[in-house]
Amino acid sequence: MRRYTCSGCSLLCDDIMIRSDGLFIDEVIGACLKGKERFDQITAKNRITSPMIRKGDKLSKISWDEAIEEVVKIIRNSSNPLLYGFSNSSCGAQSKAIELARSIDGFIDSNASICQGKVLGIANEFGFNLTTLTEIINKTDLIILWGANPAETIPRLLNKTLFSRGKFRMTGREIKTLVIIDPVKSASFNVMGVRDIALQIEPGKDIELIQALKEECCQADSIPSEGVAGIDQEDLKRILLHIMGTENGVIFLGQGILKSDKENRLIREILEFIQIINSKQEKGRMSLIMMGGHYNMAGFDHVSLSLTGQVGGLQFKEQNVINGNKSIVTKINSDDFDCSIIVGTDPISHLPSTLSSKLSKRPIILIDNQMTGTAELADLILPTAITGIECEGLAFRLDQVPIHLEKILDPPSNLPSDEDLLNQIVMKLNEKGT
Repeated sequence: MRRYTCSGCSLLCDDIMIRSDGLFIDEVIGACLKGKERFDQITAKNRITSPMIRKGDKLSKISWDEAIEEVVKIIRNSSNPLLYGFSNSSCGAQSKAIELARSIDGFIDSNASICQGKVLGIANEFGFNLTTLTEIINKTDLIILWGANPAETIPRLLNKTLFSRGKFRMTGREIKTLVIIDPVKSASFNVMGVRDIALQIEPGKDIELIQALKEECCQADSIPSEGVAGIDQEDLKRILLHIMGTENGVIFLGQGILKSDKENRLIREILEFIQIINSKQEKGRMSLIMMGGHYNMAGFDHVSLSLTGQVGGLQFKEQNVINGNKSIVTKINSDDFDCSIIVGTDPISHLPSTLSSKLSKRPIILIDNQMTGTAELADLILPTAITGIECEGLAFRLDQVPIHLEKILDPPSNLPSDEDLLNQIVMKLNEKGT
């Protein structure tokens, strides 16, 4: 058996034991349910192993040469292409996708733009401290889950951070305080201990809570006697006491905040709050980690920043990035596209119906390895190998640390990786003079 890194989620656990003969995976030890689901994709019933094109209401198999020609045809007939996804692709594939978007003057955005990408976009204004899983394991004494439910979304996160014994501490869980701020009593509440703090906040009152904590930081006894956002005064003072007294604290910002904060007001308040805390502490510090779900949610922003100097949605014109201030949501909502290239994601199922219906009305090229809601409506489907199992690649863990994913076995039907396929498309377009 050998140790491999699991690409089931953004935690990228590197302690998974796998027995394989290069053709099949015989045994997987140490993976959570998400990890096992990732390995099950190899032989899943909805696995796609050959290119398909829509003819009428049905999808029919075609050869790879025909599929590449059809991709080129759709792109050449487009003047405003849209590229989206890439959080389930390696950094190499993301780089090729940006190269493709540049060559066809398209718009490209990743899944991160509707969640953790917002934080990076605001970070230039406030700045914030990042930390790593290693530092959390070894040094952290305060863990705050804000709008986050890792027990179900990233199952091994608390096991690695909360219940671990650090190198620089004689004790583990017994000196770590867990604070959960959430309007819903999620599965993560079940790990609470006697010293932990559970704050079941009223829905939509996160800004009121953070503003009250900020005011208390600057002016003592400012919290009203009736409490704030459904949380009583004593609990608010208790949490603030922990925050200001921590030696090494971390806030895990979950999808409950990242996706719901449409105007980014709460994210701004949280970043400003962290800045206030760190300016007042002499020895301790507070850091922030965004809990992205897909295994390379953080990678796209690193790649786009290194290639273009910008993060988030990139609009190209005459092969240069222009400041369009657009996102995947605004592009689709305003019908500002005439075809889409979707890679490794399922926007038809995950985006609001008002957006997915608009997306489905224009040609869709899907690059993915399984049948999804998007595949059911796509005009052209090109299957690829599963990164981290059937091909190697680089990904960024949720704490922004780059991790190399190894190949375990060969893909069925010699499927190309996302990176190889996107490279073929770029080369074919260059041959055509596009």
